[in-house]
Amino acid sequence: MKNYKLVNNCRLCNSKKLRTVFDLGKSPLANSLVIKKKLKKKEEIYPLRINFCENCKHVQLTHSVSAKKMFNNYLYLTNTSEQNRAHFKKYAHEVSKKFKNYNSSILDIGSNDGTFLSFFNKKNFFRVGIDPAKNLAKFTKKIGIRQFPIFFTKKNSEIIKKKIGGFDIITANHVCAHVTNLSDFFNGVKNLLNENGVFIFEVSYLADVIKKKTFDTIYHEHSDYHSLKPLIKFVKKFDLEIFDFKLVDAQGGSIRVYVSNKGKKVINSKKIFKQITSENKKYKLFAPQTYIRFQKEVNQIGTKLKILLKKIKKKNYKIAAYGAAAKTTTFMNYFKIDKNLIEFIVDDNKLKQNKFAPFTHIPILNSKEIYKKKVHFVIILAWNYSDHIIKKHRLFLKKKGKFIIPFPKIKVIR
Repeated sequence: MKNYKLVNNCRLCNSKKLRTVFDLGKSPLANSLVIKKKLKKKEEIYPLRINFCENCKHVQLTHSVSAKKMFNNYLYLTNTSEQNRAHFKKYAHEVSKKFKNYNSSILDIGSNDGTFLSFFNKKNFFRVGIDPAKNLAKFTKKIGIRQFPIFFTKKNSEIIKKKIGGFDIITANHVCAHVTNLSDFFNGVKNLLNENGVFIFEVSYLADVIKKKTFDTIYHEHSDYHSLKPLIKFVKKFDLEIFDFKLVDAQGGSIRVYVSNKGKKVINSKKIFKQITSENKKYKLFAPQTYIRFQKEVNQIGTKLKILLKKIKKKNYKIAAYGAAAKTTTFMNYFKIDKNLIEFIVDDNKLKQNKFAPFTHIPILNSKEIYKKKVHFVIILAWNYSDHIIKKHRLFLKKKGKFIIPFPKIKVIR
């Protein structure tokens, strides 16, 4: 297959000193859901392994898969989740307040269905999005946001600059980890960022992945797993600098990073130093042994979970799963959980319903089916939305159903 390649150099510092520290075997693409008529067609699988850079300490995938293969038709919608909407509403309000003198132009990279941009007042902001998924443009058009259906690259930034100009605020939320060539991406940001502008990006935080054992956030769309220290050195290559950050709960634990042109903002040095010290001493993110130990701990959880599910099935209880998220593919594939254990998966995103999970071919249905099919147990695979899902389906608990939360420790909610 020519859709993927081995990465020999660190994506941040270009070093060849890479060490494989976590091997998840081979896996299908996270969002490669299958339609009924293609169930018999052979599916492609790709190596899913993690490299640790011994030079800059950055954590990244060993292989990269073609971006077009992953993102041209995208089934994830920001607007599907109430928690997502609440997060982006608060985030937009904070940005508007923090940079109240920047009420001019904003570009959101990886703008998806335009949910985040919709929370910026259109009277104060000229709002522009860019997202390669052509199927999402109809959503942004409905809410009056201009969206370019192209990948964000240095070359494409020139197209935007020629048509619109530069931007006071540029954002990229849970996008940077998806980018194969991050240097080209940052060159594009630098090209479009006005002199006193700010670039704000939010990514899953590596410390939270380790702390919460959320190995299932490792999949082919996520080329990188970010911590603060390697990023600080990386952005300097583009005459940019990180001047602040914020830890947030989104996506199971994320870091929001604030970047400016060099010398244009006061750097929050004490806060940044304290966090890097925590990354080093508390979480030991800069030691390869951390990730080797992490895989052993994940394997222990997987073993316990399979024992639990098999016990439930022996009693002839029905088990469904909640959330056909990208992380579900890694979870099911690595732990080898299939149709023998899980009857079906439910998801609130209509674009995913009536399709089948990659490789396992478990059907994806509307969440109403957990009641119609009289399910006894529901394992929440969209674990970062556990509180919201349980609150939404209190009726399931009242009907004596039970929820299973797999991370960071297995819990059964009665």
